[in-house]
Amino acid sequence: MEVLKDRYTITELSERLNVTDHALRYYEKELNLPVPKDERGRRYYTPELANIFYQIKTMRDEGLEIRAIRKILASENIIPEPPPVVVESDEKSLVTVKKDAIDPKKLFDELEQQLSACISREVSSAMEQFSKELMKTKLEIGACIENSVRKMESRMEKHFAEVDRLLGDWRERRKDRKLGKFFGIFK
Repeated sequence: MEVLKDRYTITELSERLNVTDHALRYYEKELNLPVPKDERGRRYYTPELANIFYQIKTMRDEGLEIRAIRKILASENIIPEPPPVVVESDEKSLVTVKKDAIDPKKLFDELEQQLSACISREVSSAMEQFSKELMKTKLEIGACIENSVRKMESRMEKHFAEVDRLLGDWRERRKDRKLGKFFGIFK
């Protein structure tokens, strides 16, 4: 996305990205993005934030889920990692901290599943389109062959009619000659 301004309102950015204001607020909340507000409490977006939201929209358009986008942006240090979850144990003095760490294998497994699903949909769609085009072509070729057969039959009927006519004429001429020879008249 080209940067033209040093600040964007939520409406301006949503129009540039072709998303709703609600989508921008949702991404902000779900991805824990620090969006500053002006003196009147309205959000504004810096060019850096606008580029981050552009990346998010691009990944969403590619079919990635928010969870996967969060992991990708956190792994690239574009957004902060989510804060650790604090869980109290049975003993009141003992507190366990459970961190939502990024497991690269799990991330790649999720991406593989999403890519497989996306590829599968695309292949199915392409096969369906190919099948339709093949059927259409088959029908067109069948109609073309049928038309050619009709033309060939018509030509053959004309040809054989002409051959029959010429044979008839030849026989008539030969018949007259035989009679002429029989009666001594030569032609």
